[in-house]
Amino acid sequence: DDASNVLVTLRLLRVLVRYPQQLRTIFETNLLNLPTIAWKHLIPQLFSRLNHPSSFVRDYVTNLLIGIAKDFPQLILYSVVVGITDDSKMRRIKSRDDNIWQRKFASTHESEDDIDEDDEEEDDIEKQENVVAMQNSFRLIYNVLSETNSHVVEQVKLFVHEIRRVYVLWDERWLGTMAQLQEEISRLVLKKVLEDE
Repeated sequence: DDASNVLVTLRLLRVLVRYPQQLRTIFETNLLNLPTIAWKHLIPQLFSRLNHPSSFVRDYVTNLLIGIAKDFPQLILYSVVVGITDDSKMRRIKSRDDNIWQRKFASTHESEDDIDEDDEEEDDIEKQENVVAMQNSFRLIYNVLSETNSHVVEQVKLFVHEIRRVYVLWDERWLGTMAQLQEEISRLVLKKVLEDE
């Protein structure tokens, strides 16, 4: 019985992901009241859909995860805390975004290469927007968990922090810091060169 429930909910998720606009009203009206117990076996698949390009899919999946957070907080607590504290993706995207804007200001004429770069820039900006939307989804789920289980959330945050502290070696941390500083220095040098011209 559990296997058939998992299969059906997997198919529903696949339909939601493939045809979000065509079936939007059906999902909004009929499937909002579906019990969260039906989705609890698909938590990894739901988290993987938080960066879907369609805002409807992201919002629907976020609402499903919020329902699971209310009914079964222990199933998603660790994943949400890790997702909310992992800001390295945001830093990388910000750095890449800074590089995009530098290239835009540095170019003085447009050629075919510039058109290709514009397409890459649009893709990068779209990816950045998806990551920001995913972080917002994590934040909403985190807020629900914090309201109902604040002590447990703090304990899991402490656990994740300590695991990262033990897991990441000092030399890796220094290497990451030096790479970030090198990007920052390159950006500042390029900015100075552009200002001098």
